[in-house]
Amino acid sequence: MGLEAFVLKVKRAETPFFRSIKALYRGFVHFSIPAPRALRPLGNALYHTHFFCRFFLGRLITVLYREPLFRYRCEHVGLRLGLNVLPEAPGHTAIFFGDDVVCHGKLGIYSARVFDGPVLRVGNRVSIGHQVTFSCNREIVVEDDVLIANSCFFFDNDGHPVDAQLRAAGYPAPAERTAPVRICRYAWIGAGSYILKGVTIGEGSIIGSGSVVTTDVPPYSLAAGNPAKVIKTLVKDDVRTADSMVSR
Repeated sequence: MGLEAFVLKVKRAETPFFRSIKALYRGFVHFSIPAPRALRPLGNALYHTHFFCRFFLGRLITVLYREPLFRYRCEHVGLRLGLNVLPEAPGHTAIFFGDDVVCHGKLGIYSARVFDGPVLRVGNRVSIGHQVTFSCNREIVVEDDVLIANSCFFFDNDGHPVDAQLRAAGYPAPAERTAPVRICRYAWIGAGSYILKGVTIGEGSIIGSGSVVTTDVPPYSLAAGNPAKVIKTLVKDDVRTADSMVSR
């Protein structure tokens, strides 16, 4: 009897023998050690110690390994870069990061073979969430003070040709199907949003979670949906730059 057949018989509990094995497995999976209330202060201290040690070790790895490697990969990285995970940037995109950029998790920066010099420019005080992807064939610009939530995708290209035969043959998207993307300052890109080629997100605009943005969004607008449409005009109420707020 092969291992797969044995596992299947255990799942089905076909005989008393296999039922007993299944019961032992369930008992093992659900087994837990009691946590006496008297030990709660010690357990609570160990709980917080666990996360402190993880943070400390992670920060040490970032300072000594992740951040230097990423700086070597980039054309320019400003001061006070924040990393939790080493970004993946295997292509030939030229990467420029400003000051106080924070990457809260996995970041992917990918480029295709359409143009020789694709560029990703990220301004100052930009916050980039977990599992964010930039697909850069020509240019993607993220200006100062932009917030990018988790699982957002930015494409300045189609990725593949529209023609099915060319796709099947492995050809890249044609050059004319590539157009720069710009996210203007103070914009907020909601979680799970897709920003497609040629799009400019205006200053101070908000993109609702899960949106697919195919056309420009005017400044100080709330846009959402698939395809995203402007559903509200925002009031520009005493907008202050991060520098002016820090000065106070």
